[in-house]
Amino acid sequence: MIAKRTLRVDAHREGRWWVFEMPEIEAGGQAASFAELAREAQGAAAAYLDVTPDSIDVDVHVQGLDDALRTWADGEAAEARARAAQAAAAAQKRDAIVTLTQRYGLSAIDAGRVVGISKQRVYQLIGAKGNRERR
Repeated sequence: MIAKRTLRVDAHREGRWWVFEMPEIEAGGQAASFAELAREAQGAAAAYLDVTPDSIDVDVHVQGLDDALRTWADGEAAEARARAAQAAAAAQKRDAIVTLTQRYGLSAIDAGRVVGISKQRVYQLIGAKGNRERR
C-alpha cells in the first residue's frame, strides 16, 4: 500500500474562482468550483512533487467566509440543543403516561383522554418506556 502524504490547502474566493495555496510545498492553483477544488489541489501537488495524484491527500481549509461558517456552526449547535430538548420533553411525556397508568391505575383510554391523546398513542408510549428500561 502506498503511504499517502496529506497537504494542507488554504482556499479562498477570487471573483468566480477558488484560489488555493499549499504552504508546505509553496504551490497553488485555482478551481472553478468548490467541488473541483480538492481534485485540482491534489493534481497540482502531484505534479509539483512528481508523484501520482493518488499518493496525495488534501485537507482543505476555507478562508474568508468566517461569518457565514460561524453562523452555520451556531445553527448546528442550536439544532443539537433543540433535539436534546425534544428528547427530554418526550421522556417527560412518557413518564407522565406511565404514572397515569401504573401509579394511578388509569386505563389506556382514560389516560389518553386525560392528556388528549389516543389510546394507541398511550400504548406506544408505554411500550417505549418499557423498551427503554430493558436496555
